[in-house]
Amino acid sequence: DVLRPANKMGRLLQFVAISMMLQVSTAFVLPLSSKCVLAAGRCRPDVSYATLRRTKETALPSLRIQSETAGATEVDVESKRETAKQAFISAAQAGPKNGVDASPEQRKEIESKLEALIELNPTKEPAFALLRPPYQYFDGTFELLYTNTGGGSSGKLGAFVGDVTQTFLGIRDNDAMGFSRRGIFTNNVQIGPFRASLTARCESKTETRLDITFEETNISLFGIPVKKKEFEVGAKGAKGSWTMLYADSSLRVLKTNAGNYMVLKRGAPEGGESWMERQMRLGSKPL
Repeated sequence: DVLRPANKMGRLLQFVAISMMLQVSTAFVLPLSSKCVLAAGRCRPDVSYATLRRTKETALPSLRIQSETAGATEVDVESKRETAKQAFISAAQAGPKNGVDASPEQRKEIESKLEALIELNPTKEPAFALLRPPYQYFDGTFELLYTNTGGGSSGKLGAFVGDVTQTFLGIRDNDAMGFSRRGIFTNNVQIGPFRASLTARCESKTETRLDITFEETNISLFGIPVKKKEFEVGAKGAKGSWTMLYADSSLRVLKTNAGNYMVLKRGAPEGGESWMERQMRLGSKPL
């Protein structure tokens, strides 16, 4: 047999190799016997060369198949997520702007697709991820795609429904590891020359929940400030919360403390560049 060693060194190397294979046999489910034959004070594993050949021929291809299957599963999940995402976006865009005054039937259709998408959330700990550099889920400007609230957050002012955006303004109060404890942002409603902005800060409290603290509101007309109001610390209505349900680089789904969905889709950054892009251009450190 050409596999049999011809000298003492070869036999020693053979023994070492077989011993190592025996140690990992449980991991690879190898059909090896752990029986030892005592002879002249030595322990020799009872393993045939035919067994070793069969192990090489069957175990390694099996491992390759498992790896390929895992890769295929990841591709399948991503494809399923993208399909669900496009189905929801299409349903939301087919309804009224921002979801305002949608019929019960329309809401049922839109929200059933939204809930299917939420089940495929790709981001672990989305509340923490939102404030983790490089802020890929927060940085820039996001446009309101759908909500089921009837308040001003929907962009409805009287008989008009405006464009609602959320813009990331930066970070405040880093922790000892350099991660931001609070993110600063504005919620904006634009109707023609009229613009109302709410500046607030958010802080991650759990894997999915963020506390929101409102700081001030600003109203402008034709770009000229006409009114500003600051919230008093601890005042009624100065706080809220978000539950992050879904986050990827272009879409965020959250639920407010009032139980309403807010779905935001990435748009063009306000002012032509995002906060992170500006930091990079100026050579500033974002942390």
